[in-house]
Amino acid sequence: MRRCSLVVVGIAGLVVVGGLGLVGAQQAQPITVTCPTQSLQKAIDGATPGAEITVTGTCKENLYITKGLTLRAGTPGATLSSPTPYLPVVAVNGKSLLLVRLLGVTITGGDRGVITINKNAEVVLDQVTVKENIWGGVLVADGSAAIRNSTISNTGVGVAVLDRAEITNNTIKDNRGCGVWAVSKAQGWAVDAQVSGSGNTMGNNAGGDLC
Repeated sequence: MRRCSLVVVGIAGLVVVGGLGLVGAQQAQPITVTCPTQSLQKAIDGATPGAEITVTGTCKENLYITKGLTLRAGTPGATLSSPTPYLPVVAVNGKSLLLVRLLGVTITGGDRGVITINKNAEVVLDQVTVKENIWGGVLVADGSAAIRNSTISNTGVGVAVLDRAEITNNTIKDNRGCGVWAVSKAQGWAVDAQVSGSGNTMGNNAGGDLC
């Protein structure tokens, strides 16, 4: 294992990258969901933007989020699990400016654990375990992600960044692809991904720790 600081644009060069400018969530009534007897997706659909949803048990659903909210583990081992390996466990679509926070949960069983879609999507993962997803742990396809104090392991690419990410104080190990992959113009992409962070422990990633 090695400790890594991430201040990169793709793989081509090293630059200092500014903060993510995450949008603050509105206050709303807390909601509790007990899986599998209740549907987390139904609670998400009915929640007010800015709501906090406390999750217990194992929720076997493919979650699609289009509003700002928080999903928080109510008990140790609270799990978001895809019923199929062909879809992401959590897809965040920023059709309008939103912040989604995933706190303390385990995310497993999908083609990817978490994917962001559209430039307005901003996601925070804190004290999250992302494991055993087919293609990857976190895909920042558009928008931004802040990944902190989390473990990403036994998946495809640990974190793939096509836009912006801050990756701090995580353990990223034992993945079948890269630990962190940031696209770059040097790789033939149209953009250089922006990735910053420090204090990450990385090792035994088959494609390399940083790509």
